[in-house]
Amino acid sequence: MPTDELPTGPVAVVLAGGGARGAYELGALSELLPALRAHGHDVEVLVGTSVGALNVAWLGASAHLPTAAVVAAGERLWTGFGFADVLDPPLSPASARAGLRYARHALRGRGRGPRSLLDPAPLERSLRERVDLDALNANVRAPEVPLAAVAVAASSGLTGRTVVFHAGGGEPARDLARGIDYVACEALTHDHVLASAAIPGIFPSRLIGEPAVARGHYVDGGTRLNTPIKPALELGARRVVIVGLHATCAAADATLAGPDALDAIDGTANLLQALFADPLAQDVQSLARRNERGAATDERVPYIFVAPSDPFAIGRVARDVFDRDYSGLRRALDRRGPGGLGRLLLARDSAVHGEVLSLVFFAPEFARALIALGAADARAWLRAEHDDGVWQLDRLPGT
Repeated sequence: MPTDELPTGPVAVVLAGGGARGAYELGALSELLPALRAHGHDVEVLVGTSVGALNVAWLGASAHLPTAAVVAAGERLWTGFGFADVLDPPLSPASARAGLRYARHALRGRGRGPRSLLDPAPLERSLRERVDLDALNANVRAPEVPLAAVAVAASSGLTGRTVVFHAGGGEPARDLARGIDYVACEALTHDHVLASAAIPGIFPSRLIGEPAVARGHYVDGGTRLNTPIKPALELGARRVVIVGLHATCAAADATLAGPDALDAIDGTANLLQALFADPLAQDVQSLARRNERGAATDERVPYIFVAPSDPFAIGRVARDVFDRDYSGLRRALDRRGPGGLGRLLLARDSAVHGEVLSLVFFAPEFARALIALGAADARAWLRAEHDDGVWQLDRLPGT
């Protein structure tokens, strides 16, 4: 099908949530952004959830730079993150105080419980230091920068609905069927981005003060909408580039079940698969079905979709990097690093355990490995045959 028969409007980049796995998104974009530019496509809409929100905030703040500079700056950003730049260590005084508050509340059996198990104060400091949201908002307004809208998705602590905070993009209508509200902002702030990444229970909910109509507490958008494809379309996109952090189908040789009982960490990994991967597969299917229904109209949405090749690809990377660089006793006793947490999660035991560690494995070595994996998967997409050049219309095999 010739390209000129397909929609030629704005291209959106949609980035999913997944904690420290977000370095994979940078790797994929390091290949996708230059390829899009070579095909004459500017990215005009950016939408993300959780760590995807952090990445689109950085992309929006960098939109005025040449593509090569954006990629290089992103690599420096992710490989510069250490565990202590994101979380107070589990054995830190702040974490110990949170644990004592929880124990006191449990013993008394009354009163308000602790707001969270971990303190994300280091993440807030890192975000404010490294991501210039003044530049993002200026880029949305600047006519010479091809950036029409930037949005982040959070979940309302009151209603449980997804709230998409966006700079630019007009005023999309409330989506009652999908439980999505849209809030136009004069400017996106660090509070909006941090709310999108506030993992319930692990991090405290985040108070957003502006706009006044949406004032209140929010948590991680991934609890309701981890891959915000529909908001990207509502904000004006006609083509979408989706980077997921979980595989959408099982490995081809996967057997039905195994002989060993699951431990608690295995069970957590299965829960994460249900929370993140299964909805992602459904969203990609829905996009393809939309294209099938609109085959004779301009309602089709060409897409690029890059994600890990199998359910435990990132888990294996996490296990191997931990085993090589962080499993020693000295690393385990370093309270400012992920070694102790990796030991608690038994990350050396299996790729399944590595999956759980991968969400909080903020370490330069892991980031570099994920950047390489994301870049390799993006190159594989760009080399493969699709419905129209690099763009897909039909359903992917296995979805």
